[in-house]
Amino acid sequence: MRNYHGAEIAWANRRVQTPQVDFGRIKYTPGGYCGPRRQRDYQLVVIQSGGARATVDDETVALPVDHAVLFLPGHRELFTFSEAQETEHVWCSIRPRFVPAELRQRLAAAPRLVPCSELMHRLFAAAQGCRVVTPVAGRVIEHLGLALFAEFLLQVELGPRQTRQDERLRRAMACIEEQFGEEDCLARARRAAQCSESCLNQLFRRELGLGPARYLWLTRAERGAAMLRDTGLTVAEISIRCGCKNPFHFSRLIKRSQGLPPREVRRRAWQ
Repeated sequence: MRNYHGAEIAWANRRVQTPQVDFGRIKYTPGGYCGPRRQRDYQLVVIQSGGARATVDDETVALPVDHAVLFLPGHRELFTFSEAQETEHVWCSIRPRFVPAELRQRLAAAPRLVPCSELMHRLFAAAQGCRVVTPVAGRVIEHLGLALFAEFLLQVELGPRQTRQDERLRRAMACIEEQFGEEDCLARARRAAQCSESCLNQLFRRELGLGPARYLWLTRAERGAAMLRDTGLTVAEISIRCGCKNPFHFSRLIKRSQGLPPREVRRRAWQ
């Protein structure tokens, strides 16, 4: 067939592969198709732009943009791409013999697709930025592939909760996670969510059962405790990075969340 395996591909990035795992990126011209073929691997496909449909055995499904779609070995597949525009997508394939038995069982029972998470995007980007020039580099690619499928299953578990969660709340939470040490973190979160202070407070309380200020302080306590355990920064330096006004304020925060003062948290972790 004319476009089978991309005879008329508009653009393709490097393909990164090992004997066990493939990562790739490809862009099909309007009206392109791939197949029919027999799927040999466990494969995740993410449409990044354009549109596509997949016929698996006798069932045809649309592949939504920015969703991770799972394909299992042994099935007959035909992919058809948008007639009106180019379609770009990324994929990861893993040989069945390399997938642990527990993971195979969970994938067999999993739904076909979930929204693509930020971590999935990062795993794809990390793999496509690698060069397989040594066996060790190949192992990195293989572990990224397994991590990607594990993240797919995690998103399956979180799916119902994430579907209910407001997009504005997700943006605000992401902002707090990234900028928790900034003095105006909550104001930045409101701007990211594009809603008022009262609206954001209602979103947090409805979905999480706590307000944005409480979520921020929990984040600061979690990150502060991690820095105590995993870095050699002084308590004063960590308190600044966590957005606390002074070490005494930070010490109260840690003692309230961990039940121990900061130096004791560090001593127990380092013993």
